Amino acid sequence: MGERYEGRKFETTFMGKKTPEDTRTAEIMGWGAKLHRMGLLPAEAGGHAGNLSFRNSKGFVITSGGVNKGRLTPRNFVQVLACNMDTKHVEVEGELEPSSEAMAHYLIYRERADVNAIVHVHDKIVMEHANKLDLRSTKKVHPYGTVELANEIGKALGHERYIVVKGHGVISLGKSVWEAGKRVLAVHQSAEQLSKK
Repeated sequence: MGERYEGRKFETTFMGKKTPEDTRTAEIMGWGAKLHRMGLLPAEAGGHAGNLSFRNSKGFVITSGGVNKGRLTPRNFVQVLACNMDTKHVEVEGELEPSSEAMAHYLIYRERADVNAIVHVHDKIVMEHANKLDLRSTKKVHPYGTVELANEIGKALGHERYIVVKGHGVISLGKSVWEAGKRVLAVHQSAEQLSKK
């Protein structure tokens, strides 16, 4: 949170320009608008924070990098086909570059077969109350979009459904986009209640 957006920290190879066709893109558009209105997907220096994705038979579909999640359109979705964290290389289909956190999403889907959707937001109030809410957190701070950050998230992953990414934001995991989104709202509401005490 507060990091200046400087684009992706990996190389992207476009295997085609076709944007993904899936009913879940409309679902993510709805969640993007809602979470943006709540201030959880804010504009930051150089772009807009946060990203959303869902697993499919070809890999996963993720929002494009730096885009305003409050005004998503079909062309703002990118199909991730393959990811090599050793060479920092991502293969995609779509018109735009994928989110800078594509490697972190890849690692989560690889490690957790039970996860079919990821919602990453920048929820300051949750981060302020993370200890009181007894939330799992990464231990170290790493720059956004890096292999180091993805691996740090992997260390904290376990069987958790919600993780605080130290100095950065929060990640909600679900079997569906709806489940991941609802968990963001529930934890946010709990943090708001704590802040009023």
